[in-house]
Amino acid sequence: MSNTQEPLRKDRPVLPNGRAVVGIDIGLNRHAAAGLTRYGQPFGRTISFSNDRSGIERFEERLLKPMGGPTRVLIGMEATGHYWMPVFFQLRTRGYDPIVINPIQTRGQFRTRIRKTTTDKLDARSIADLIHNGKALAARIPDEDTLRLRLQTRQRCRLSHLASDLSRLAYSLIDRLFPEFHDHFNSPLNATGRALIRQIGLAPQTLVDQGTEVHSIARRASRSRLTPANIEILIQKARASIGIRQAEDVLVAQLRSTLELIENIERQIAHLDALFKDRLDELDSPLRSLGLGPAILATIHAESDPISDFKHPWQYAAYAGLDPSLRQSGKITNPRTPISKRGSPYLRQALYLAAVALYRHVRPLQRLYQKKRKQNHPHTDAIIIVAHKIARIVWSLLTHNRPFRITPPKPKHKPKTR
Repeated sequence: MSNTQEPLRKDRPVLPNGRAVVGIDIGLNRHAAAGLTRYGQPFGRTISFSNDRSGIERFEERLLKPMGGPTRVLIGMEATGHYWMPVFFQLRTRGYDPIVINPIQTRGQFRTRIRKTTTDKLDARSIADLIHNGKALAARIPDEDTLRLRLQTRQRCRLSHLASDLSRLAYSLIDRLFPEFHDHFNSPLNATGRALIRQIGLAPQTLVDQGTEVHSIARRASRSRLTPANIEILIQKARASIGIRQAEDVLVAQLRSTLELIENIERQIAHLDALFKDRLDELDSPLRSLGLGPAILATIHAESDPISDFKHPWQYAAYAGLDPSLRQSGKITNPRTPISKRGSPYLRQALYLAAVALYRHVRPLQRLYQKKRKQNHPHTDAIIIVAHKIARIVWSLLTHNRPFRITPPKPKHKPKTR
């Protein structure tokens, strides 16, 4: 076991333990690397290497091996987007033990420079200095199963956002083509609306000309919930519509194409939700006792593991970015400040959605929400406060591996020793 694996915790810095240190400034196509000896002295020149196998081999031959090889070198790099991943895993396969640092830490190191100068070589040297001084906190690299779940939950989040964007595009097309269509349905993209878009289109004159078919499609798609009178009202609105009447065939084609994309994305989301349900069954997750959907629960698991990194529920809430950012000057403290929004945005969104789903039904959360509303907090602020409470509940459930109960169990006190 390498010397860096034991202290890889969020509350402990990574110590070189007598090893030389190499800092890598990650770029898109090229990276810069600078080395420090075990005594903190610069080792050779800062080198630049390309983001491919030959570049990694050049980096190893010119810097890593002369400094002692895998057992005598500690390598650190910034978590810059996803660009660090190929370098990180390539170094790991070659026997090295690299660590990844949150850019928030390195920015503080960069600001200590007297001159406002930033280059890749200077940044690589600053990363090495940060690690050598024992001030670097390594980010946790997820295991294989957690990484799979994290990739899937983040993909679902992107698909959900994309489906929302496409729905707004569909609404804008309907507003130009048949604006009165909105008045007849709660959602223009419900089952009846989709059936009409696919089979007839929403060109008003086409709906009027094919009235009999509109009746048949609408009754079948709505499962006879739409009465013939309501369908006839829709046709009358189409007859008097103020749609622009220009390029109707193009608008109808774009609307159908957009609907196909939305339905394709919805199928992918449904497939991912089924995978999440199976995964939660494998984990025997205590979070299922909250009664939330599989997507929210899977996101919380993917972004939280391992929960042992967080020794206190407030640390976990801060990791989700739900902690208030304190603003104080002298004796003046601003009592209402925005949340920090540091940490995982996916976890923060999942906890917010959990708060929206639970605050009306779980009595303690409902009382907390109503209390904050009576204190003149806006609805969104009150929901965020509830989300902070849910974050602490989630930490407790995962840490103690127990189901959720309205009345939490009393803490077990150790017997007093005489």
